[in-house]
Amino acid sequence: MHRSVYILVVMLFLSAGLHAQYMDYGIKGGLNIGTPYGVAEEGATGSPGIGPLIGMFFKYNLSDKWAVHGDFSYSFKGSSFDTPVSGDTLYEWTQKHPTHPGTDTTYYAQTTYEGYVDGEYANWYFDIPVYISYRLSRSFIIFGGAQVSYLVKGKNKGSADIIVGDPKSPYTKVYGEPFDQSNELNTWDYGLILGTQLEGKKRLNLGISLTCGLGSIYHKNYKYIDNVIRNIYLQTFLGFRINGSSAK
Repeated sequence: MHRSVYILVVMLFLSAGLHAQYMDYGIKGGLNIGTPYGVAEEGATGSPGIGPLIGMFFKYNLSDKWAVHGDFSYSFKGSSFDTPVSGDTLYEWTQKHPTHPGTDTTYYAQTTYEGYVDGEYANWYFDIPVYISYRLSRSFIIFGGAQVSYLVKGKNKGSADIIVGDPKSPYTKVYGEPFDQSNELNTWDYGLILGTQLEGKKRLNLGISLTCGLGSIYHKNYKYIDNVIRNIYLQTFLGFRINGSSAK
């Protein structure tokens, strides 16, 4: 976390040397509210995550109406979930020989499993959106574009209660079995961004945006999830313009 914050600070000081007539830049901070989302199993529940974002922004004015923007933000994207799970599995067990140790026999059975999983996401991303804005009035703009995100630190952990085999006569039951699928998270995430912003007269910007991932946050070969799980987050932010004191 600290390394990414240092990068943002260094970039901010470097940007202070820019003196372009049509360039605005500054710092921003706010909140991410949302969850990784996909086609849920019947009976699944969850709670959206709320976390901070901090970064900097650039804006290049193409005309009185149009502008190109770029942000660099460090943000938290998390949530919690409780979902039923089921599927096919290969159950393995070993039967010890009663009188000849070392001659144990291993058996395999193709069967099913079902149960519940309780888990959470706690992911830190470095977000780089690039977007175009259109000015509706002196103070209001709307914008849209694309975003690429780099996973700095990913966490997808929880516990599972699972029955393997026929529930009436199961092979085995496990309760509170911990799992950690953090290594199954994709390093890169790509998506779209859409939002609006109020540009105040005293160097302040107030905005809200929605980001939606285009791909899954999991690797393609992740065997436990067949559907695409996308990052969908609402962002509220406050920006401080370093090089300007009033809306254009």
